[in-house]
Amino acid sequence: MKTVRETVALPDSTEQLLVHPMDMTDSRKPFVASWWFSFLAMPTVVFFFAALLWIVSNNYVTPIVVPIALAVIASVLSAYLRNEAWAYIPRKRQDLQRRVPTRWIVFRSVVSTASLLAGLVLLTLWLVERELDAGVLGYILGSAFGIVLLMLIGLLWTAFAPSRLRAELDSWTLQLTRLIPVGAAVAVGCLIVGQRYDLADLDISSALIGAVVIIAVQIIWWLASLWLSRRAAARSTARPD
Repeated sequence: MKTVRETVALPDSTEQLLVHPMDMTDSRKPFVASWWFSFLAMPTVVFFFAALLWIVSNNYVTPIVVPIALAVIASVLSAYLRNEAWAYIPRKRQDLQRRVPTRWIVFRSVVSTASLLAGLVLLTLWLVERELDAGVLGYILGSAFGIVLLMLIGLLWTAFAPSRLRAELDSWTLQLTRLIPVGAAVAVGCLIVGQRYDLADLDISSALIGAVVIIAVQIIWWLASLWLSRRAAARSTARPD
């Protein structure tokens, strides 16, 4: 049985040696689709859906299971489509160092920040309308402070870490523009909640648990993203041209 060899019209190597999926119509479609699916897997978007479902579902299972399941499915689809996009290009000609367009980076940052702010607003409105146990309140506020701490760590890492260890999509100025409104929202939220509850009675241990959990979730996300990117790179290296 003869092997069917498919060919892809690549740019002339004398004019453009390295090629990115955005350079070709066939590979651009799965690459863009992968980028859109990755939105649903962002921790900030997951947080927004969790906050929204927490308010409308009146149970503790749906706000956890649905956003996590959605994020997992979106991550798998995003990774699959990204690999499909790069598969159009021979390994030796893959431009793995090229960043996505700046407008994509800014748009992603805006969506991430807006999702986080919306989630914080929803939780704040929910908190002021209910009488909560000090432990539950401490856990929620601790999670909010954990988010701000993570953003601060990310900002410092991006500003001072070696370029080879930094995320490809972020600059410290972009992270700072996210940190300021989110930090302000958390501060205002605490002031509003403080009018409803006596924060002096806050359960510190629950607050620490809330912060640790949200930080652990983000670290798992970072590790998963790193694993997926290295796996994709390994597949690209192992694939014969």
